[in-house]
Amino acid sequence: MDREKLGRKNRRDTLIVIAIFLALVIAASFGAKLFNPGYSREPFQRTMFVLDDYVTITAYGKDQSRVEQAVDEAFRELQRLQGIFDRYDPESELARVNREAALGPVQVSEDLWCVILTGLEAYLESGGAFDMTVGPLVDLWDVLGRAERGEPPPGAGDIAEALELVGTDKLELDHAARKVRFSRQGMALDVGGLVKGYALDRAARVLRDKGIENGYISMISTDLTMGDKPESAGGPKWRVAVLNPRGEDYMATLRLPGGTYVSTSGDYQRYFEYQGKRYHHILDPRTGYPAEGVISVTIVGGRDGAWSDALSTAVFVMGYPEGLNWVESLEGIECLLVDGTGKAHATTGMGAYLEEAPRDIEP
Repeated sequence: MDREKLGRKNRRDTLIVIAIFLALVIAASFGAKLFNPGYSREPFQRTMFVLDDYVTITAYGKDQSRVEQAVDEAFRELQRLQGIFDRYDPESELARVNREAALGPVQVSEDLWCVILTGLEAYLESGGAFDMTVGPLVDLWDVLGRAERGEPPPGAGDIAEALELVGTDKLELDHAARKVRFSRQGMALDVGGLVKGYALDRAARVLRDKGIENGYISMISTDLTMGDKPESAGGPKWRVAVLNPRGEDYMATLRLPGGTYVSTSGDYQRYFEYQGKRYHHILDPRTGYPAEGVISVTIVGGRDGAWSDALSTAVFVMGYPEGLNWVESLEGIECLLVDGTGKAHATTGMGAYLEEAPRDIEP
């Protein structure tokens, strides 16, 4: 066979091999869709307003119908928890505790008990900077209501009166019976600084039980990375932005491994302004007034969601440098803090997560 005929034969054979390969690829793809109609290479994402904020769950998996079912189950779990922790819903468990605990011990569910124990630990570890009994102060300040009505902040006398009802040390806990009692009439639990983190873990557990190992759950103030981000989506690390508390852009970007909690507390989320001064929703339970000296706190790490959630609030209340120094003493926790002048500060280990140095902002 001359070289020209041999070349034509080789090209023909090569084309045949390529055609067979493409046919197999198409057949495999068709078969995957035929036997698994929900097959998808893209992540499935759903957002729902629950627990007083917009929650977004992003989940990766080849069987999209299975992924969708898992995400649906996770949101049903979040809605169940809302029925426990929404203290403004008179039918919720927390509302019942707030109504009855001053009259006598009230037995609580395992979910509420777990949150109360984390709140107690955060109170003790932070020296009272975190306090889940701030309900009377939260109601008195009514930050969003005052913003809508254009009202001034509450008076010093009213604040002092509400402070008499605040203090986790005023709770009486029966650990054996899982019961709670208030030592004073008018006390009220407000677990807003804990519950999103707790709910985050419950939603993640549902996803894992349904076979979803890779995803991202965002509850605005508290997030969780689940497993590695797929390489096809830019993984294995997750890229998370830290909002500029005084703008629409970002002040820093984090690169995080799977299984990492991120919690942020800031004075820009819920607030009202009166005579040129900003009054935000993060109240110092020691003074009765909104915490001062800090604009934003972002915590990276933590053993669970509720603990991470509580830490960001506690550090915000403690302020700079006390809050940052406290985080330095905690194992496996890092912090990015913006003080009242707009200057950014970070713990020594935060650099391992930062894509670039955080910038200062205009306060």
